[in-house]
Amino acid sequence: MDYTSTVRHAAGRVVLTAAGDVDLAAHGRFQADIDQVWDGSTDLVLDCSQITFLDSMGLRVLVTTIQRADEHGRKVTLAAPSQPVVRVLDLAGIREMFTEVETAPEDVPDSDTAS
Repeated sequence: MDYTSTVRHAAGRVVLTAAGDVDLAAHGRFQADIDQVWDGSTDLVLDCSQITFLDSMGLRVLVTTIQRADEHGRKVTLAAPSQPVVRVLDLAGIREMFTEVETAPEDVPDSDTAS
């Protein structure tokens, strides 16, 4: 499944919803989407409920993002991580690095990324 993403703002946070495969072919777009919509000045919610595959390159994007958040004193929350995401986080032994919630905060979308 091709990677896509959408972005919106809710409860003072940036919410990026990623869908499809986040793999070697798509990780650059995933990172670029995050960089385009999140400057580190707010908390970030990554809605991972629609990610169908995550490989080590997608994992790298998640780790880089949480490191960037830490540098800015911000938090990255994974909303409804899909089973493929949970599996990779567990295999890597880093699931505890992320805060997880069952659903992303709701609000009206304010823009879409063209990925």
